Amino acid sequence: MLIFCVGFACYPLAAGAGAQPKVTAAELERRIHQQVNRVRQNYGLPQLDRDEQLGTIARQHSADMAHYRFFSHMNLQGEGPVERAKKLGWNKKKQRDVNTWAVGPGENIFMNNLYDKVVTIKENGVAVKKEYLWNTPEEIVQSTVQGWMDSPPHRKNILSLNYAQQGIGVVISGHEIYVTEDLF
Repeated sequence: MLIFCVGFACYPLAAGAGAQPKVTAAELERRIHQQVNRVRQNYGLPQLDRDEQLGTIARQHSADMAHYRFFSHMNLQGEGPVERAKKLGWNKKKQRDVNTWAVGPGENIFMNNLYDKVVTIKENGVAVKKEYLWNTPEEIVQSTVQGWMDSPPHRKNILSLNYAQQGIGVVISGHEIYVTEDLF
């Protein structure tokens, strides 16, 4: 690790400092799906199958959050995961027990970032350069899934035996990463 000093302040520069790494939404979707399945496997649970329709539903919600700059399970029209899924053609249902039918997906959302920190470099008190400490794709995947596991309702979704399918939708907007996981 290199140490970069400006005036009297010293900042460690991580390996991610410098040029922005290439991060694609499709790669993050694939790797988040794999990481969720690794977590489930660690708990002795079956893996979730990747479902393209759930992926489309999840991706649409991430796109809405990015475009309209909000972060919620409810969209700006007041629709939750079940209503949004039905609007996009979701018509599957499954019986959970004698009295309960599942008709729509469960959902986890997460907001991440392409960088961890920004260091402003000054000369004579004037900002001359900004160094971004970029997150690697692996760091983004790990922090996303760990964020869900640290949240009791999101953790419950990931570790639920009620779900067998998963769709991940990632949208990168500027430096922000919107992630939606829909499960059925």
